[in-house]
Amino acid sequence: MNGANHRMDCATTYPFYIMGGDWGSAMAPVKDELPLKGDTIVGNDVWIGQNVTVMPGVHIGDGAIIGANSVVAKDIPPYSVAVGNPCHVVRKSFDDELIELLLKFKWWDKSIEEIESLMPILSCGDLEKVKNEIKARL
Repeated sequence: MNGANHRMDCATTYPFYIMGGDWGSAMAPVKDELPLKGDTIVGNDVWIGQNVTVMPGVHIGDGAIIGANSVVAKDIPPYSVAVGNPCHVVRKSFDDELIELLLKFKWWDKSIEEIESLMPILSCGDLEKVKNEIKARL
């Protein structure tokens, strides 16, 4: 297969072999013959709206928000709000300092007990207080 244009050598990728029977050489390409876009990775603390399509090989960063009906065809940075078809970033969720702190803090990797104790901080609307509380715990 030509890696530059990812052309396939048949008209469909439908897996006819799932119907059983002897299909001879009329088989859809196996995984190794399809263009590989890499792993699709969805980070932690990500909110994905209804009817979103995430294309193969896309990375959605921690804390990202993907609006409903979006088609995500390229990587979305952490703590970004992205919408549309094609999906594009419309703004950051927080200022750079808080984003950096949240990415270092990784609350999702904490124990259940620690997360329970962090709930008042993580759900606080006073973002300066949130920054100070996270700094104190790093």
